[in-house]
Amino acid sequence: MTTIAIANQKGGCGKTTTAINLSACLAKKGQRVLLIDMDPQGHASLGLGQHSEDCDGLYEVLLHDAKIKDVVQNNVYPDVDLIPATISLAAVEHLLNDFSDKDKQLTFHLETLAESQRYDFIIIDCPPQLSLLAFNAFHAAERILIPVDMSIYALEGIDRLADTIDLISEKYQRDIPINILPTMVDYRTRFTKLILDELSERFQDKVITTPIHYTTRIKEAAFKGQPVIEYEYGSLASSDYSLLADNYIRLSSSARVLMAGTYQHIAELLPDSALEKPIEQKQPAKDVPEVINDKLSAVEHETTENTKLTLTYKYIKGQDLKIAGDFNNWIPDHNVATQQMNGLTHKILNVAPGTYQYRLIVDGKWIKDPHNSQQVLNSYGELNSLLKVETSQFEIA
Repeated sequence: MTTIAIANQKGGCGKTTTAINLSACLAKKGQRVLLIDMDPQGHASLGLGQHSEDCDGLYEVLLHDAKIKDVVQNNVYPDVDLIPATISLAAVEHLLNDFSDKDKQLTFHLETLAESQRYDFIIIDCPPQLSLLAFNAFHAAERILIPVDMSIYALEGIDRLADTIDLISEKYQRDIPINILPTMVDYRTRFTKLILDELSERFQDKVITTPIHYTTRIKEAAFKGQPVIEYEYGSLASSDYSLLADNYIRLSSSARVLMAGTYQHIAELLPDSALEKPIEQKQPAKDVPEVINDKLSAVEHETTENTKLTLTYKYIKGQDLKIAGDFNNWIPDHNVATQQMNGLTHKILNVAPGTYQYRLIVDGKWIKDPHNSQQVLNSYGELNSLLKVETSQFEIA
């Protein structure tokens, strides 16, 4: 069971939206999820169409007036259970001060759920303040996900939150990794690029390289009380959160169980030690596309800035093959032309000179290019494939 706390004291950053949509996307991928609404405003409950004002919830659990298993609302979304929050949760801070281990109460209650092995993931939607409730969530969490919207005020708040998490980690002698998730990203604006560069400079490998794009579909879905993957499956927002879920599944212990079956060919390419050094090329599994030319040369330039590149793979009937990377904002096949002829699939890109990370998406599953031995670790501790584009030639770096 993997517990992820989603936290940010700044409003409007997509914290609750991320909690709802990550939970739903994990469930869509066969994971059993418990979403804990720890925000007294109860927005995670409302975002799933639940009105829980008259129900027992986390308030009663923390005060030992109810057992945690008895307040769970089952299947508020398929394979997603909910522990709701009400406005009464705002009063629990003062009452918790009377308990010993007041910042560990949530952990104690969750331990009873862990024994049942009912859930693969627990997602905690934290309150918007660095409070005793938040400290309970941090203590219970194995990872902390920090959504960050594209504003200067968001940058200032992350430093304080990261420092607080470091203090908690030191106090309890635990390593609590943090991931920073850029949200409301619109690459058409210079300011977005400025904020992303600043995030990368300050927090380096903690920043998730596949952000959540700005789209009104997320707000529309919340208005309807639905996750965006249900409201408009296949939309950009649903793809973003689906990718986020994929990465957390791979990081969790349950991922190996899943990969041993449905994703067997991915398991062969991503071994248990994802932190290994670049590996030598090996014969790929039969259902992975085979690259034809592992030293790809650029064709003629279209402009003085961009180079037209063609990546060629063997065509496998019925297989859906896409490519995503730094060169197209990690949107699968965005600005990529595809041609299929003579048993080959050609992916045609126009990119400026530089070094790019990328991955292949084979039938919806994200993998590194099995034929490219040049790789680099991403923020999840996994391997992305690496390409280097020069003005006169293209080569695998």
